[in-house]
Amino acid sequence: MIPFHHSTTKWSLFLDRDGVINEEVHNDYVHHWEDFKFYPGSLTAIENLSKLFKPIVVVTNQRGVGKGLTKLDSLLNIHHNMQNEVLKHGGRIDAVYFCTDVDGESPNRKPNIGMGLKAKTDFPEIDFQHAIMVGNTLSDMMFGK
Repeated sequence: MIPFHHSTTKWSLFLDRDGVINEEVHNDYVHHWEDFKFYPGSLTAIENLSKLFKPIVVVTNQRGVGKGLTKLDSLLNIHHNMQNEVLKHGGRIDAVYFCTDVDGESPNRKPNIGMGLKAKTDFPEIDFQHAIMVGNTLSDMMFGK
């Protein structure tokens, strides 16, 4: 069991996006904000988690942009709107990191740790010994490890 205390901010939370925060589009990508559907309860969960973790960051592979199927502007709009909806519901996502690379060997593509290292640069308080990754794939779990 992990000893959480409401008064501590030494724990950091990394979240995958598709399949964790929002419903995953199987065999396709979320191309537009209109396609983005929060999982029931995810906004409440992030609100509650916001009291326990600082920072909370999203790390998400977005190969659809690299393949030319999703426009970068659309991805940025999705992330902006996602963060605003989370804020409206009393939670927060402090940053969103994404990798559009198609190459699985990219240092930024999960399970590789590039997005985590970028988060550490932006949030020096991140201590990987006090960080949790929530994901829905093996690559998410490998990233977390």
